[in-house]
Amino acid sequence: MAENQALRLEKLMQKHQCYPEYELCLPSVSVKKAALRKLRKGDLLLLGMSRMDMLLVSKEHGSAKAVLSSCDEGMTIRVMEACRDTAEEFDSKKYKNIKISLGILQSRVLEAGHKIETAQIDMDNILLYAEEKKIASAALVMVDDEIAVQIKEVEKQ
Repeated sequence: MAENQALRLEKLMQKHQCYPEYELCLPSVSVKKAALRKLRKGDLLLLGMSRMDMLLVSKEHGSAKAVLSSCDEGMTIRVMEACRDTAEEFDSKKYKNIKISLGILQSRVLEAGHKIETAQIDMDNILLYAEEKKIASAALVMVDDEIAVQIKEVEKQ
């Protein structure tokens, strides 16, 4: 009986958000529109990064730059600095900006030095968006000491 009450309480608390939510993203990349049309399962997008520089983005609660850092228990994200606008607009007829979303995190504060647990982030299940439309699901991989995105499934256009 007590176990059932505990499970119900846990579900009830999960519905109630205690802290603001932030979308964890990698910096956006520009890809040729022709290459996006030819995107297939197994393709790699090289990001040109050797460390995990990330962005925590929320329209209501601001944004911040962050990096992945390891701790004794597991991986955490350390906030480097709060910033006003993280959207990088790239206006071109041949290229599209791709947003790489790693998932949603909750954090009570967004200040430099604050650490956030990454238990709910799955690096093998990330989403790629172009113009707020999901275009593919992917996984993060390392290629020649560089972070890359390997496409797992492409959405029908």
